Amino acid sequence: MTLRARHWSLLALATLALRGPWLLSPGSPLAVGGLIRLAGLNGGGLYASAAGAVPSGALPLPWILARGLGALQAWLGGSLGVWLRLPGVAGDLALSLLLYLVVERRSRSSAALAASGDAWRSARAGLMAGLGWALNPLAALLSVGHASWDSLALALLLLAAWCLEYGDDPRSELWAAWCLAAAAALNLWALAFLPLYLGAFPAHRERLRFAVWLLLPLLLLALPWCWQDGGGALAAGVACAAPMDLGLGAAWHSAFAAAGAAPEFYGVVTALGLGLSWGLLALAWLLALWRCRRLRLAEGLPWAALVLLALLPGLPVTALAWPPALALAVSPRLAWRLGLGGLALLLGHDALFDPQALVGAAAWAPLGSQTAWLLLWSLVNLGLWLSLLVLGARLAASVWLPPQRRSY
Repeated sequence: MTLRARHWSLLALATLALRGPWLLSPGSPLAVGGLIRLAGLNGGGLYASAAGAVPSGALPLPWILARGLGALQAWLGGSLGVWLRLPGVAGDLALSLLLYLVVERRSRSSAALAASGDAWRSARAGLMAGLGWALNPLAALLSVGHASWDSLALALLLLAAWCLEYGDDPRSELWAAWCLAAAAALNLWALAFLPLYLGAFPAHRERLRFAVWLLLPLLLLALPWCWQDGGGALAAGVACAAPMDLGLGAAWHSAFAAAGAAPEFYGVVTALGLGLSWGLLALAWLLALWRCRRLRLAEGLPWAALVLLALLPGLPVTALAWPPALALAVSPRLAWRLGLGGLALLLGHDALFDPQALVGAAAWAPLGSQTAWLLLWSLVNLGLWLSLLVLGARLAASVWLPPQRRSY
């Protein structure tokens, strides 16, 4: 068995050992229950009916996967809640293996690629990066406790970057576009990273071709539901605001709930906040698209995730996985800082609002309705938003190339 095969076996064992026993717990009733309802739908009205909507900001791919897992459960037996959390575990495993590949390749010395010592050091660096996600309690709690499939989207983002930077297949650009399209079909946030990938191409024609390869599968996937539910219903379902569990949206939501603000006043402030957030996000995306040739791809992925989370009006708790997972490919120290901070926030959220995701049957009554806890959570989220802005600004210097330099 080769060194890489031994390391990959260790990563697989570590991923399954941490998540396997946790699969026996019921998990978050909101997340797991939502996936169970999704698996029971027949396909019509996914967007036209509010009760049958797919996860916010997603195309019908999650429903297709949920229906397939439901069919497997009916055939092979077992708990549907366990089956529906397997994609998150598979995504964690794929992400660990891809982190191994990316870090191993990046850590090789350009002067001694074939040297055995250099190969051993690069393999060890890749193993540490892979274990950084395989044994990460934040990743395990999100994929198993919260039934999150975001690790699949993150693995596809990283695979697309690998195809563009290190792929030697003549069709690597096509595979990268389709990987990015699959990530966007699972979570449309993946489209926020598009300028980073377009920056890998020197000519406008190549960027346009990559964008067409990316968008065409998404349009074909959405077409049947545009025909059945109506384009307006699908657009409204895809564009609906993210849950306000974290971020600036959670800060004002918790503060207004604790203060007992009138619903009319809260509605006006929320509408203004949503408009400002989406406007700033669109402006930042257009600026990155305009200057995409100055962006580093690998270094830009965690930075783009931080900017995205800072500018989004509201965040689900699953968003905490994005910055540390992408940072593991370029900076272990940054990844551990983000991971520890994200784990503390997730534990606080679950202790207040969703204890069953944390401790299963031993859960206590949620504390999030009490005024003191709401005010504390508002301050925590305000601090989170400010820290995202500061960290994103600090990382910008390592992501943007100077105007006189080009990386080909």
